[in-house]
Amino acid sequence: MIDNRQMAAMLRQMPHAALAIPYDDNFRINAMVRQGIPAKTLTEIAQLLNIDMGKLAAAVRIPRRTLERRLADASVLPFDEGDRTVRIGRLLAKATDVFEDQAEAALWFTEPLEILGGVSPLEL
Repeated sequence: MIDNRQMAAMLRQMPHAALAIPYDDNFRINAMVRQGIPAKTLTEIAQLLNIDMGKLAAAVRIPRRTLERRLADASVLPFDEGDRTVRIGRLLAKATDVFEDQAEAALWFTEPLEILGGVSPLEL
């Protein structure tokens, strides 16, 4: 059985950390966020959403330069930024399940919706 510290270390080394986060396991997510989500997770989410890194950095409330530095250093995100990153990842994973298509989920995630007051789910 892999403990949370080992899981966090594995995630930092995986090429697709965003896809390896167990979005349906609240206890493991909590432990992973506390230990630090790899900054590269944001790069992967931006690619999955087909959006500019600056737009995602704004949604997670990380200054662009700070994010670039964390990516260059291969560091982990502080708790608050990691928590917001995982929230976005969870919503994207759920949208992908609902739409059964990654591209359609990404479009829904980034397009303004009337039901949300004209903003996108990402902006919320």
